[in-house]
Amino acid sequence: MKIAVFDLGTNVFNLLIARVSKGKCDIKEVIKEGNHIGKGGFRSALLTKEAMDSSVKVLDKMYARIEASGGADHIKAFATSAIRDASNGEKFVMFLRERYGMDVEIIPGDREAELIYKGIRESILLYNEKVLMLDIGGGSNELIIADKDKIFWKESFPLGVIRMKELIEPSDPVTYDQIKEYEMFLESKLTTFFEQVDLYKPKLMIGSSGSFDTLRELIYPEDDGLLPAMELPLDKFKILHERLLRSTREERVKMAGMSPLRVDYMVLGSIFVDYIIRKTGVTELYQSSYSLKEGYMAETAASLNY
Repeated sequence: MKIAVFDLGTNVFNLLIARVSKGKCDIKEVIKEGNHIGKGGFRSALLTKEAMDSSVKVLDKMYARIEASGGADHIKAFATSAIRDASNGEKFVMFLRERYGMDVEIIPGDREAELIYKGIRESILLYNEKVLMLDIGGGSNELIIADKDKIFWKESFPLGVIRMKELIEPSDPVTYDQIKEYEMFLESKLTTFFEQVDLYKPKLMIGSSGSFDTLRELIYPEDDGLLPAMELPLDKFKILHERLLRSTREERVKMAGMSPLRVDYMVLGSIFVDYIIRKTGVTELYQSSYSLKEGYMAETAASLNY
């Protein structure tokens, strides 16, 4: 069966085209397009007309890619933080259902975290060790503690980098006081997470897709991206982190491996990763290119009997 899975993220729309059969997945194509559906709407809890119009143009292009690939037997779309938190999010989703005739689901953060776990599990060999998983989005960040067989704890926090940028309004470059303000804010919001870290004591962290893809590309600008997961040595991350903190937007644009979609958000993303590393004491950091969409792909394959 051929499937197409949309992850309608706050900053980027992702499309995965794959063939699945009983327990087997064959990824054919992954497309990422900037859309900024959440931009300018977090304070008002509204999707702006500009953001919705630009998102429709992106989806039109993505649907053309599905058709060019020969179509799909099943098309599924997941709407995440920006759409689920907007008062007009359901109305926008109804419009998408009518325009494209696709199955669009606004998923809660718990379900998003579950799919992220299943996606990461497809990209890297896990064992019985309890691992911390992190997905940094535009609207929300998902934190998960799990092993190869099950999730022990998961939670979605409204701390995504676009949301935080609108709240903190960092200067260019970011100042020491702004970093401290951001970290104090995180401290107040992540109480339940720290309790679970004390309980399970994970030493390995795996970051999925998004900002972690860009960290990988910045650390390894010559990497061909073929491996679905890669270690990000902590010493190399720290050097990059300090470089990002000192950088202006103009300097980040010129960095080898910098994604144009994340130029404006990588500083806050890197601060979040560095903060979690320091607070948890994790000793290993890995990047996974797989996330929500690959999780649904794996879930679909597992449900088939042919």
